[in-house]
This record gives sequence, structure tokens and C-alpha cells, in this order.
Amino acid sequence: MPAQLRSPRSVLRTFVRSAPVARLRQAGGPIRAEDYVEDGVYVIRADLPGVDPLRDIDVTVHKGILEIKAIRRDLLKSRRRAEISYGLFRRVMTLPAGADGDSLTTRYDSGVLEVAIALPGARPPTPIRR
Repeated sequence: MPAQLRSPRSVLRTFVRSAPVARLRQAGGPIRAEDYVEDGVYVIRADLPGVDPLRDIDVTVHKGILEIKAIRRDLLKSRRRAEISYGLFRRVMTLPAGADGDSLTTRYDSGVLEVAIALPGARPPTPIRR
């Protein structure tokens, strides 16, 4: 007797619920951010508590798109309750027209990453110490 065929939707649902894929789906998530313009500089502030800024944050600009990636590492293996998200966090934002990606500066303080990019006609932002 031939095996019973399952619908493609049923197969996909089973795959998504499988342990490794389910863990990937639950890991990390989007980065909460806000942006504004001040004195000709476009500023993005991203909420990234609990990460090592030198090791775990990557900021890139390519063709007018800014990408922020961060990893929050799970160093504690045994716990009674888990409400903190770990894993890869990512945010992609379109920069304003003419923003100079080469002028990008960053600062990380108290769990907040601040990215500054000069806009046309503005003097480049002053490098910020980490």
C-alpha cells in the first residue's frame, strides 16, 4: 500500500516546528531603534543592552542602506526562568538621500548604540570615543 501523501503546507508546518528551526526562529529578533537629524547629522540610536560593542556589534553601509547586526551571547546555561532574548539581532534602515556613509561614527553607552552620519552640506561628525 503506498504511503499517504501529505500536503505541502503540512510538510512546511512540520519543518518549521522542528527543534533546530524553531530555535532559530525564536533567537534574537529586530533591534529597536529611533532616528533623527540634528545639526546636519543623521543619528540612529539602537537599543542593544547586554552586548560587547567591540566584539558583538557590526555596522555597515552599502548603497544607501545601513545594517546593524549584534549578537547577545547566552553565557548562563542553567536557569529557572528565561525571558531575555539571545542570538542574532538585526536592523536594516534606508539612509536619507546623499548621506555620506564614509563619515559614519559610532558610540556605545549604557546599552545604546549611537550611529552618526553626515548629510549633504554638513561638516562631518566629530569622532566619538568609545
